[in-house]
Amino acid sequence: MLDLRRLEILHRFAARGTITATAADLGYSPSAISQQLAVLEREAGVALLERTAQRASLTDAGRELAEHAGRILAAAEAAASRMRVRAGTVAGRVALSCIPGLAPVLAPHLATLQRDHPGLSIVAHETGALTAAAAVLDRSYDLAVIDHWAAEPPAQVSGLVAHQLHTEEIVMAVPVGHGLAARPGPVTAARLRDAVREETWLCAPPGRLSRLAGDERLAAADASPLRRWEFEGLHVQAAVVATGAGLALLPAELAAEHATIKALPLSPRMHRSIQALTRRTASEDPAINACLHAARRALDGR
Repeated sequence: MLDLRRLEILHRFAARGTITATAADLGYSPSAISQQLAVLEREAGVALLERTAQRASLTDAGRELAEHAGRILAAAEAAASRMRVRAGTVAGRVALSCIPGLAPVLAPHLATLQRDHPGLSIVAHETGALTAAAAVLDRSYDLAVIDHWAAEPPAQVSGLVAHQLHTEEIVMAVPVGHGLAARPGPVTAARLRDAVREETWLCAPPGRLSRLAGDERLAAADASPLRRWEFEGLHVQAAVVATGAGLALLPAELAAEHATIKALPLSPRMHRSIQALTRRTASEDPAINACLHAARRALDGR
């Protein structure tokens, strides 16, 4: 009989590609992971890895067993979730990730949830929205809180369930007293074009969802910023706007946290949605659902 935990290690190795990365994910030493894979090879009766002095890679048999392992782990998770539903208890370990900036919003509610349910252990991490789906699918996380900035809904990912948590308006954030705030009405394409021609534009580094959405809005307005400063995290951008150093597109709730920021509506309007991703096989798990409800309460209460 193949050991379920060792099958999980093989499945994670197939996703990560190296023993070192697999060990980091699972909280073991690389030597422990290598030993467990060697035991699995003896259980399977075939070579699963090709090893050299520098690295290890899957054999054909290893890739085939890793595919079987994914299906076996999914079935085991679905069965365990159903039993936890029957038991009606909020307990066990939930690995959760969230996009940068949301940790201060979610943390108090998640901490309260743990205090209310002593058998529950939440392991929280920060990760980007673009890698979250793959990380939930390969079981690095059980739940990922992400954002989506595009006007059209995100494509559904097989094996995942997307839970809508919150929608918030995106505004033009300018320092209080800025000339743009003195004129009534929303920020149209023409006003945006004039503003960024004279001011420093604050945004995320290339590839971030907020950067892609902001660049799309600038392109639609035929606007070219005079200067562009890049900062990781919307909270950092908001803090910089609050100093008077530049302008940015920010969630209205975040802009409202700073007394020295004036939030101006955009025309056409712009929004971002905040969602949570879970595996379909674990979507009924009481502990994961409790974390989902806590995240929704946290975001609605801002």
